[in-house]
Amino acid sequence: MRKLFVPILAGVVALSACANHVALPSSGGAAPPLFGSSRGGAVKPFGLFGVPVPSKDSGPLGIVTGPNGIVYFTEFLKNKIGMLDTNNHITEIKIPTPKSHPNHIIVGADGNLWFTETIANKVAKLTTAGVITEYPLPKTNEGPGGMAVGPNGNVWFTESYRNRIAQVTPTGTVTEMNLPHRNSQPGFITQALDGTMWFTEGAGNRIGRVNADNTITEFAVPTPNSSPEGIATGADGKLWFTEAAASKIGSITTGGVITEFPTLTPNAHPMVITPGPPGHNDLWFTENAANKIGQITVAGTVTEFTLPTPNSQPHDISFGAAGFIWFTEYAGNNIAFDSQP
Repeated sequence: MRKLFVPILAGVVALSACANHVALPSSGGAAPPLFGSSRGGAVKPFGLFGVPVPSKDSGPLGIVTGPNGIVYFTEFLKNKIGMLDTNNHITEIKIPTPKSHPNHIIVGADGNLWFTETIANKVAKLTTAGVITEYPLPKTNEGPGGMAVGPNGNVWFTESYRNRIAQVTPTGTVTEMNLPHRNSQPGFITQALDGTMWFTEGAGNRIGRVNADNTITEFAVPTPNSSPEGIATGADGKLWFTEAAASKIGSITTGGVITEFPTLTPNAHPMVITPGPPGHNDLWFTENAANKIGQITVAGTVTEFTLPTPNSQPHDISFGAAGFIWFTEYAGNNIAFDSQP
């Protein structure tokens, strides 16, 4: 899937976790579970639910909860942004540029939704009123992918095809910096607790850090050719990342010490990772090839949950609305959530 689109980093809007979770009702009444789930073989009732995307074969990819409590997601194959409300009703907005292939989506410091358009070579801003503004990148074929809010309030993003880290101001001004090594293919990016920006280099097999003075420091992943993908900041202050080709979850301290944990399922192809509910000291990730979502504690204990929808290809994942863990099913064409993370 890496050649189909630039990997994305799940943006997270942390809302207060509810002690008693209630499944969201659908527009036609109470929504039955789309599928069940299991934890170590035991049934986990009333946990996993899903809502089909109205557009067939839309390729839902990025997902985040907006400041208005609406769940926003990108439709990579249908060139739309979808909005799922609290009644499980989905509204879709067409992106102005045809075949732009919207990728990752986050909430900016300005309260707007920001997303990358990988093929159109643009970053875009979406207001909660539904107005889209697009900003072309300085050069052609940049391949914008993962996004994250930086310490300066700008939206930072990766340019996988041009081997750069970039940032855009709320008014659309783009600045870029080159990575030290060619063909590193940066994919996902996040802000650490100390304000530095960290990113994965899928082809370079490194984790990178943008320092406060905009210099870049890189750390090699111990497992060769691991293909690091998603990255997120854990409650322990470490940066946690997925290793798609190695089927591992890694953590790195701000000093550069890396620890790796294998997934329970071989060749699971873990993709995107996100912090869990506040106070839980865990992170959640998608297993694209294994058709599962996973959970890892900051101590390194891994649990996996099978998605019975065949070959759903879960991709992005984010903690958000109603205290749920939300994720996209790229091939399953669903917006799914775990109501009891």
